[in-house]
Amino acid sequence: MIIDAFGYYDIVAYMDNILMTLGCGVMLTQAAAAGPANARLEQRAQSFTIVLQGSVADVTPLFGPVREAEWAPSWAPRFLHPANGGQRDGAVFVTASASGKERLWLLTAYDEKQGRVEYVFVTPGFTANEIKIQVVPDGEKQSKATITYRHSALAPEGNEEVEKLDAHWAEQQRVHWEMAINEALVRGGAHE
Repeated sequence: MIIDAFGYYDIVAYMDNILMTLGCGVMLTQAAAAGPANARLEQRAQSFTIVLQGSVADVTPLFGPVREAEWAPSWAPRFLHPANGGQRDGAVFVTASASGKERLWLLTAYDEKQGRVEYVFVTPGFTANEIKIQVVPDGEKQSKATITYRHSALAPEGNEEVEKLDAHWAEQQRVHWEMAINEALVRGGAHE
């Protein structure tokens, strides 16, 4: 990490975020321009809330890109910035979807104290997506997390992925996330 009296590291980190945002914008523009002019592109949002047996301070880190693997064993991000991984604003990494498509992720907000984690991820030429997670206290040693997904098709081929975001999908996710994260909290993060 390079730090000097002028805040060089802060400037570089800020410029990285600007360049990433511009790059995503270029990809979105290219994808939109490549499709038929009259193509219908879907966008949907869906939320679900889970009850977790831990405080906001214990729970929030499990939604970060490094610690998600403690409850989602198939989660395997390949970090670009920082290269060794990190749970901080501006982290950039790549994953593969279940169908093998590469997804580029940007951690846009990470605030453990406020219980807030937010991502943008793009599957180039397919979908642009947003995930917002807000964890709030729900008693002394319990919390609730509301997870909101927004999927936007970038091409007609992405519509099918977007249309999966329905009430049935949200209920499946709610049950899975709540059970998996609570089990991780009981285990202290270790996989069985």
